[in-house]
Amino acid sequence: MSETRQIRRGRRAGAAATAPKLQPQPGRRLASRHAGQALTEFLLVSLVLIPLFLLIPMIGKYQDIDHATQLASRYAAFDAVLRNDSENKWKAPASLEAELRQRFFGVPGAAIVTGPQEEAAIREGWNDPYSHALIAAASDIALSFGVEHGDTHAKAFGGTGSSDMAMFPLAPAAGLGSRGLYRANVGVSLANLPAGLRSIEPFDQIDLRIERHAVVLPDPWTANAPAQAEQRAGRLAPIDTVMPDALIAAAIGVVDMASVKPPAFGKLDRWRDVVPADRLRSREPQ
Repeated sequence: MSETRQIRRGRRAGAAATAPKLQPQPGRRLASRHAGQALTEFLLVSLVLIPLFLLIPMIGKYQDIDHATQLASRYAAFDAVLRNDSENKWKAPASLEAELRQRFFGVPGAAIVTGPQEEAAIREGWNDPYSHALIAAASDIALSFGVEHGDTHAKAFGGTGSSDMAMFPLAPAAGLGSRGLYRANVGVSLANLPAGLRSIEPFDQIDLRIERHAVVLPDPWTANAPAQAEQRAGRLAPIDTVMPDALIAAAIGVVDMASVKPPAFGKLDRWRDVVPADRLRSREPQ
């Protein structure tokens, strides 16, 4: 029995000695290598993407201010259509500038006021990630006129008149005038982001300024009412001055025995574009 046990033990020891040793598979070693490379790549890409993700809200705020600046320039230009040399009276540049600050850069829903309290409070939300205002003061919002950024409405025309005056020399006689195209500029100086942080470079030193302009023709010679058109045309053909109505009526009365009504040469109201009264209907109250 003892010999048999020794033989069995010897066989087991020999089998263990001759059994092949397990070697690590090449695929597992390559996967381990790739896992370390992927982690390194992720860290490198994060250094670029994370600051970009943090700046996306800032870019959106810059675009919002740019849109408000564009609307403000259009408002200033179209105000010249309502108030110019031939219609009403020019609005003072300082009052127009204060109105722009309140209407387009102030707190939404706030009343538009004039006088000592006309300075606008800058709209909330236009801040950097550290709660610093992008528009430091209302004075950073400026209105100017013309290509040379003048401070008066006269500078908005650039000193060149419209060619219509050369093509139509009778325009001054009809009370028409044109100084050309009118340009209004609105510029906003933005504050830099806090310096010393690599994640927000170069926004900490760009001195960004947003400026937009709009150009209109304030006086296109369109009448605001039929009476104004008649007045302008009457200046070009003052028939009433040369041939008074009384003289024409007397001559026709002698020749035609008063059977023909005298023509109203200088009265243009007969050609007015007026809707007949029987075609009008009173508007019912809401």
